[in-house]
Amino acid sequence: MTSNDLPEPADQQSSPTPVAIAATEAPVALTVGLVDDERVPDGMLCMGTYRNDRLIARSVMPPEAWQQIQAHRLFAEPLPVVLVAREAPPGLQCQLFAMARVPDLDGATDEPWSASVPSYEDAVAEEEDEPTVAPIPLGNIVRYARDRIHPESLPLEAMDVLRKVVEGNATEVVDRALADLLGL
Repeated sequence: MTSNDLPEPADQQSSPTPVAIAATEAPVALTVGLVDDERVPDGMLCMGTYRNDRLIARSVMPPEAWQQIQAHRLFAEPLPVVLVAREAPPGLQCQLFAMARVPDLDGATDEPWSASVPSYEDAVAEEEDEPTVAPIPLGNIVRYARDRIHPESLPLEAMDVLRKVVEGNATEVVDRALADLLGL
């Protein structure tokens, strides 16, 4: 059997799903805290993200991740916020991230020999003036197809979702689903 006889994997048979990325122009003040949620698996925690005292997102994480967020005070300063959006049932599926500065962990290594060996990260950091940042998942956001403001434009829709989250006008999908179910 030659490679031409093999069926293509399912993910190669169709074109990739288009994605739009929207980001805030300026850092945004966010606060985080643990949220009780019965859907969280055993051994995990649920972090709630708040903007102006309003819950905007939830994210499930291991306790060690929460400890790192707390220990390094990652949300002590306003952070840039990024939204990644794609079209998928029931409309628009989005992931929300805070872009946090990676803490300087110099001297906090478990490998004593590493102090005498130059690291790749240090070499790259010397070449760049920008601080190193990493995305912290804040949660998922869904916008139903019928609620889309710009159904013809994924980038414009992503910007609108992010704007509403940052301005505090987002409604959690659970709240919306309950309202739909109850006919409110």
